[in-house]
Amino acid sequence: MKRPDGVTVIAIYEFLTAIPGLIGMCAILVFAVPGALTGTEGIAGATVGLFVLLIVVLLIGAGALISVIAGWGLLGMKGWARWLAIVLAALSLLAFPVGTVIGALIIWYLLKDEVRQAFEAEA
Repeated sequence: MKRPDGVTVIAIYEFLTAIPGLIGMCAILVFAVPGALTGTEGIAGATVGLFVLLIVVLLIGAGALISVIAGWGLLGMKGWARWLAIVLAALSLLAFPVGTVIGALIIWYLLKDEVRQAFEAEA
């Protein structure tokens, strides 16, 4: 069965949502890390600052990676990617108002019978 066009659009959306995370990671590494290293807080302050920045970079990177994985899986019509995209859309409901609308539309679309059947046909 041919991949529905809406699934392709959602996959592209997942790829696009990863871009700000990747840019944010790069910005932190380029601007915040040198600032933490040259701060006046001493070695303890620099260590704590670098640790916090590392945690933030890892969380942002994990979020971006999960979006890329969801997009890739959707393009491959993987059932797990459909559920991952639904979970990501549910989380985006908290980003009022735009994320709420986009998340609700993604959930509605991915739960439609014909979309579910398209994923099951590929399994």
